[in-house]
Amino acid sequence: MTEEESNPMSPILENMPLVAILEGAILIIMGVYFYLFPENEQSVTALIPAFIGLGLLIPGYLAYNPAMKMHAMHVTAVFALIGTLGGAMGIPDAIAGDWGRATIARIVLLLLCGEYMFFSIMSFRAARIKREQEAEN
Repeated sequence: MTEEESNPMSPILENMPLVAILEGAILIIMGVYFYLFPENEQSVTALIPAFIGLGLLIPGYLAYNPAMKMHAMHVTAVFALIGTLGGAMGIPDAIAGDWGRATIARIVLLLLCGEYMFFSIMSFRAARIKREQEAEN
């Protein structure tokens, strides 16, 4: 059994464009929801997760074109990094016990984008190993 066959994350890593599209859609829905149904007054900053979601969804869709896959997936990783860093701003509020909608949105953004970053790194690593193995043969 090869390392790839024994890796339980292999199906996820092989379908990263779909993961980008799904997570992007979740972030878009969340951002629009928090914008349309605000806790206090409506703020355009509630749409930040939606903008990050677009940065995952659109390149995720473009990644189905083999010629664009590598570049598109790197773009999604950049947006996921931005989302992870932005979402981390909610940690101090969560620790302080402020669990308003803004804090919840930031924590969800942190978790989704952080998880996507993890899978992106694993996917990039697997792709590099595959290219190296193909070059040896």
